[in-house]
Amino acid sequence: MLVGAWACYRLLRRRVQGRVESLFDDWRKAEQESVRAEAARRSEAVLRGRITEQLAPLLGAFPFHLADARFIGSPIDFVVFDGLSEVDSGTASELRSITFVDVKTGGAGLTTIQRRIKSCLEEGRASCLVVAADG
Repeated sequence: MLVGAWACYRLLRRRVQGRVESLFDDWRKAEQESVRAEAARRSEAVLRGRITEQLAPLLGAFPFHLADARFIGSPIDFVVFDGLSEVDSGTASELRSITFVDVKTGGAGLTTIQRRIKSCLEEGRASCLVVAADG
């Protein structure tokens, strides 16, 4: 009788262990799929944001002349030489200003480096350097 009970225990244990392993594999596969889908969604959102940043001058909310903006991308999206197109065409003799512009989508805020750049500009810690390249 003890041998029969022991055999039943081993058989049930094997079946339960197999079922637990099967449930765990199903859960793991579902979690992997969920993680992949979330990563794809986030990647798509980042890509959409980058495209929007580059197209910002074409949108109505961009407060500068398109020809005055230069896309940099990182760490700031644009440098705008306000009045550059007028200086180039001869209708003005000076730029109105130089402005660093960062386009934000989806409620994003400035990154740490962007905040530091903003502080440098606000505190007047910016300069112009001309380097001679003729050796």
